[in-house]
Formats: sequence, C-alpha cells, structure tokens
Amino acid sequence: MGYPIEMIGVNTALFSLIGTDAIEHKNDRVFNHYFKEFDVDCKMMSLNIRKDDIGFFLNGLKDSQIKAVYFEKEYWKQVHSLLSCDNEEINFSGICDTIDIKHGGYHMRLSLGEAIVSLLGDVSNKKIMLLGSSPEAKSTLYHLIKQKPAKIILANEIVEELLEMISIIPTAITHDIIRLEEDSILQGYDKIVNFSDQKVTCDINFNQDFDRILTKIAEINTKKWSRHG
Repeated sequence: MGYPIEMIGVNTALFSLIGTDAIEHKNDRVFNHYFKEFDVDCKMMSLNIRKDDIGFFLNGLKDSQIKAVYFEKEYWKQVHSLLSCDNEEINFSGICDTIDIKHGGYHMRLSLGEAIVSLLGDVSNKKIMLLGSSPEAKSTLYHLIKQKPAKIILANEIVEELLEMISIIPTAITHDIIRLEEDSILQGYDKIVNFSDQKVTCDINFNQDFDRILTKIAEINTKKWSRHG
C-alpha cells in the first residue's frame, strides 16, 4: 500500500478508509494530516474493497486491529443495509459513513451532516435552504435543526418527497417547502445547500464541493478518534 514501515509502530492506532479505489484516491492523506496536527500516534490506511466483499470485510472488522473505518460514499447505503443500528440519524437518512469499533462491537455514525453544517458557520437567526431530498440532505437537516436557524426551507422538484424531512423539524423553527422548477432563481436566503441537479448559486454544492466536505469530515473524525483513542 506504499506505507513506510517506520510510520507504523507497535502502539500506533490504525484506522481505515474503504472504497473500491480508495488507494488510488489517496484521501487517507487528509486524515493523516489531522492526526499529525493533533500530535497523536494514529494512522489512516486506505484499503480497496470490492462491493461483493464488503459484507465479508464487515464480518471480520471487529476482530481486526482497526479502531474505526470511514467509507467512501459509494458504500454509504450498502453499509447501512448490511448492519442494524439504533442511531436515529442513520435510520432517518438511510446511509452510514463511519464505524467505530468499541468493546468488540460496532458503533455506526454519520459524520456527513455534521461536517456540512459546520462548513455553513453560524446559522442562528438565518434563513437556510436545502435543495433536494437525498439521504445526504436528510443527514444535513438532522444537524441543521440542532443549530436552531430562524427558518428552514426545503425545496425539491417533487415536493411529496420532502414530507418525511419536514416532519422532523420542530414546530419552534419556522419552515416551508417549495417546488423547484428548471432554472429556478433563489433569492432571500442566507445560506443555500444544493443536493440536487439544479444549477443555482449556492454556498455548498454537495457534488462539486465534496473535497471540501471530506476535509471537514476528516477533521471531525480524527478529532474524535484522537480524543478517545
């Protein structure tokens, strides 16, 4: 995998980044940057796992030396479908991106929504629009409502797909849903996060800005892993 032996000592805590082409993507470098910044003896290693083999990998994960795993987004739905959990955000969103190994068992988490909301900055007393009804939009909404913005607006081409999302917004937060149309002009909002195919001016576009999102995910996860080791 190209890791010098001297980088990994007997006390090094090992973490893994899983994808079909994870080694080639080299996103482990982002995680290792933060491990170095936090001055901890931890290393993230990329592993290429075929989709047909992910179940076998998960079955043996708890008996390995790996402390936690971050999955590339191609695996988020599959990991959720293969493992059961009582995590409210994961079950609402239908995806899982992180697994911590604790006491010989799996602790499933989603770091995605937390990362996106963190990138938005202070949203209190702000009008925030989310475009789309994808699992990623649901994870973001889950964390957004914790920040208590002034208003949340959900928008989608098919508004019926937003009903489940709007059902979790507390009545104390003003909210609304609107129907997206081709070339919609969106104005009057403090922040816009786009999970749709609409070409609109926005603060975060999930697909186009994923490198920035991944960097924040790496910061969030490595900070948690460094603290609890």
